[in-house]
Amino acid sequence: MCLVNCSKKVIDCLFFNKIVYNEPDKVQAQQYQKIVNVCFAKDINSGRY
Repeated sequence: MCLVNCSKKVIDCLFFNKIVYNEPDKVQAQQYQKIVNVCFAKDINSGRY
């Protein structure tokens, strides 16, 4: 899944609803969640310049 052009609402949703994953997908899911966490903390979304 790509995070390009995610709105603030989508980033908020992804932050508050953590990713559920199977063990083989653990590394990729954790990397994705880290990006969501940064986007949420730094207010990075498609509505920002």
